[in-house]
Formats: sequence, structure tokens, C-alpha cells
Amino acid sequence: MLSNRTRTQKGDPVMGGLLAIPRMRLYFLGNTLSTIGDYALWLAAGIWVKQLTGSTSQAGLCMLALTLGTLFSPLTGVLVDRVRRKPLIIATNALTGLMVLSLTQVHHASQVWLIYTVMFLYGLLGSMSNAAMSALLPKMVPEDLLGTANGLSQALGQGQRLITPALGVGLLAVAGGGAVAILDTVSFAAGVACWVFIEVEDEKPVPSTGNWRRETAAGFVFLVRNTVLRQLTASLTLALFVMGFFETLGIAIATVGLHHAATWTGVIVTAMGVTGILGGMSAGAVMKRLGPGRLTAVGLGLCSLSALVMAAPVDAVVILGALVFGLGVPFVIVGAITAVQLNTPNELMGRVSGANDFLITGGQSLGIGVGAALISVLYYRDLAYIAAGVVAVAAVYLATRREQRRLPPEADPLTAAAAMAAEAV
Repeated sequence: MLSNRTRTQKGDPVMGGLLAIPRMRLYFLGNTLSTIGDYALWLAAGIWVKQLTGSTSQAGLCMLALTLGTLFSPLTGVLVDRVRRKPLIIATNALTGLMVLSLTQVHHASQVWLIYTVMFLYGLLGSMSNAAMSALLPKMVPEDLLGTANGLSQALGQGQRLITPALGVGLLAVAGGGAVAILDTVSFAAGVACWVFIEVEDEKPVPSTGNWRRETAAGFVFLVRNTVLRQLTASLTLALFVMGFFETLGIAIATVGLHHAATWTGVIVTAMGVTGILGGMSAGAVMKRLGPGRLTAVGLGLCSLSALVMAAPVDAVVILGALVFGLGVPFVIVGAITAVQLNTPNELMGRVSGANDFLITGGQSLGIGVGAALISVLYYRDLAYIAAGVVAVAAVYLATRREQRRLPPEADPLTAAAAMAAEAV
């Protein structure tokens, strides 16, 4: 059954109503402190490997290891649905913090395997923790504040991206990679401390009667059977495949198009971060008017427009495109996450989130590889135009689907039917 959800009283100020909930203040504080360490280590890890080995390709393996860990999300999602979520979040964060502390023992090129191992496990445990938090959030806030809560999380994340690169790289330069690992461990400890004091309804799940394969498949079956989520996942998988091109395109825009050093990509990232904060803060309000699906479509439309604009070989125009892109990304993420939360029975949330993340992350990862290959045979503007066109198709498809109009999920009979079909696999 779909979990019971409450609504705020009419007239409550949206953001004030959200932050008036004590456990939500702890939720945002804990996640913010924890992700500061995450972003600092993720950026520093590649540079650290480069310093130890002198190899750019080995440095790139850090993010590959992190991504490979997240691709196990359909399996970890089964565990999320079979244990209480709050203890799982506390345990995975504590374990990850202790695991990161082992990086203080890395001093030579022969030891970089430990960095790769930690990054892989980081992705694995992180996908588990994120799915558990996604499942608990609908029980922590009234339904009409769910989009605002996801939006504020995005705004805080974008703000952290503006400061953590300097923090991670600066600490690496001054005190070495071990110091960055210690910072991340301390940030995990702070996040765990906040979760200990968060009070949330977290019932013991019903024991499973199926095998592991059937349990894992249930998330994919639900995505296929639920019309809203099927349309959303298909659109995002296609769009994020070509948006993966921008991992390579960003450097080409700076160097080939604008004739700057590759470090000028920092200007692009900063511009995205500034409007990303605005996008996160406004996503909840926009979603109240459009619904999660059409909010995602608007975000994809902005990303498509940005790809066209950033192809122009003019500094100011590229920065404008980056500002548009930064505004669109939180709309995409908030719309997608909230749609899954509103349309999925809580007892399936871990598996559905895991299946959704696997498809979308897998598509984006494949797109990063394809973009890296195509940039050597296609001019960067052509690649940008291809990306813009494909993302526009995904946006138009999603925006024109009747099912993406805002409806209370409990009013959709297909949600209950899809849940029963998924459990019966």
C-alpha cells in the first residue's frame, strides 16, 4: 500500500514551514556537513593519484571506480527495503567514514589501489544510503513540502560545490591527501550524529519470501508498469546519455572555442553553481504548479537551450549558457526524485530508486565514454548541437505526456496495480 502522507495547513509559508520541523533542520545540517567532505575528497582523489603516479589516465579511474560502485544500486536497493532505514543510514555512513580514514596510509604510487577501492565502496555504500534517505523523506515532511525539501537539498549541494573545490584542493596542497581523508571522516561523524537524533517513523519491514533475483527485478518491473515513472526514466536515460558529452565538451568549449586554458572550465562550473542555488530554491514552488514530470521537462528544456548557447565562441554567451544550465539541472533532479517518491509504495522505494539510478547513471556513464570518443572525430559545436537536439526531444516527449500532469499519486490506479505486479514477479 502507499504510505499515508499528511499535508500542511493552508497558508503556511513554504520554506518557513519546512524549516520549522526540528528533524528537518537536523536532516539538512547532517547532509550538508557530510557532503562537504564528500565533494572535497571526490575532487582531491583524482589530483592525489595524479601527484603519486604522474598519470592522467590513472587519475581518471577514481571517478570511474565511484561510478561503478553506484551501478550496484539495484542489489543494494533490496537491502534498503528489507531493513529499517534509519539504522542503515547510520551504519553505512559510519562504515564509509572509517573506510575513508584508511586513506591516511597512502603515501606511494604502489598504494593507489587503495584509493580506487575506497572510491568504489564509496559509490556502493553511498547509493544504499541515498536510497534509504529517499525512502524516509516522505515520512519526515508533509507531501506538499516534499518538492521543497528536495529543492533545498539541491540548493545546499550547489552551494557546497562553490566552496568545496578550493577546500579539497587547498587542503591537499597544504597537508596532503591524508588530511582530506580526515576531513571527510569528520564530516561523516557529524552527519551520523545528526541522524542519531532525527525522529522518524521507521517500521520494521515485512520479512521477504522471494529470492534475491526476484527481489531485485521488482524495482525494474515497477518502473515498467508505472506509466509516470516509465516515461520519466526513459526520457532521463536518453537525455543524460547525451548530457554525459559535457564532461568532455566543457574542456573543448574552453580551449577550442574560447582559446582559454583548460582551467577556465572553473568559470563555467562556478556560473552553474550560482544559478543552481536559485534553481534548487525555486524548484518546489514551480513543481506545485507543474507537477514533478513537467518540472523535469522544463529543466531538460533549459539544458537543451544551454547546449545551443554554449556552442557560441564568445565568453559572455558561454557564461550565459552555463547560468541557464545551472538553473535547469536542479529542476531535472528535484522533479525526478520527487516523482519516484510520490509514485512508489514505500516498501518498494529502495528497489525502485536503485533500478532508476542504475538506468540513468548507466546511461550517463556510457555517454561520457561516447562523448570522449566522438570529440576526436567531430567538431565540438556539432557535438553540442547533437546533445541539444536529443535533450530537446526528451523534454518535448515528457512535457506532452498526459500522465505527467499533476495528480495525487493515490488517485492513479496504475500505481497500486504496478506495485502488486512488481511484488508478484
